[in-house]
Amino acid sequence: MIVTINITIKGVNLAIMENKEYQKKHNYPKVMNKPDVPCAIQGKQRIFNAHALFNPNEQFKVIQVRKGHIRKADLSYVLMYKSSSIMLRVDIIGATHQGIPTPHVHIFDEDHEQGNLAIPLSHLKGYLPTSDIVDSLVEFLKYNNFDLKDVQIYEPTV
Repeated sequence: MIVTINITIKGVNLAIMENKEYQKKHNYPKVMNKPDVPCAIQGKQRIFNAHALFNPNEQFKVIQVRKGHIRKADLSYVLMYKSSSIMLRVDIIGATHQGIPTPHVHIFDEDHEQGNLAIPLSHLKGYLPTSDIVDSLVEFLKYNNFDLKDVQIYEPTV
């Protein structure tokens, strides 16, 4: 069940998930809507649409962010369910949160206080942290159960 709360970011109301719903959605095998995946250029972000392999109505967004307000070289990834539920944010390069330096992860479920806890990325089983732009996106997608068989991820030439 998705529970709507009064969180507004840039004028958008966001929904949060209970633990069981989070796990169910996270465990879905997922595929990108397009096989061509050019990474965001420095200072920008890029949004990739995706869906559950066995149910195209279960839609996801992957956001690659290569910008920051203070540190211009920040690198983060966000997994969203539909357009309003943040599920996971991985900060590869960015600010320290609660004494936890990057790389770390914020998981938006009840067990992790809806993303308020920063967890060292090394605590995620099977996640190989890297700051390489292509490899870090690949790791994020693999951790989130994306099938990458026919996907081409690359850094675009400017």
